[in-house]
Amino acid sequence: MTELSGEHQRITDRAETHIISMARSDAAYALTMAQRPEVSRDELCRLMAKLAEAVKDVANVADMRGERLNSPAARALEEALRSVLSQR
Repeated sequence: MTELSGEHQRITDRAETHIISMARSDAAYALTMAQRPEVSRDELCRLMAKLAEAVKDVANVADMRGERLNSPAARALEEALRSVLSQR
């Protein structure tokens, strides 16, 4: 991977911070909605799909940083997301 210029690195850092922040917000919103009995299964499925995209985006950030999300917790989350989404 090539070295980024200082300005390019700052832009990349801001973009990655934004992606992670949005994923946290999506997760908090999904947890809130999951606790509301009036939320339909269809709405929950849409939230799960959005969360799956957020996890994918955060994983891409980690990959770009040379890190890997191979922890047991990350694998369990991936399996849970795949299970829910495959029921659609």
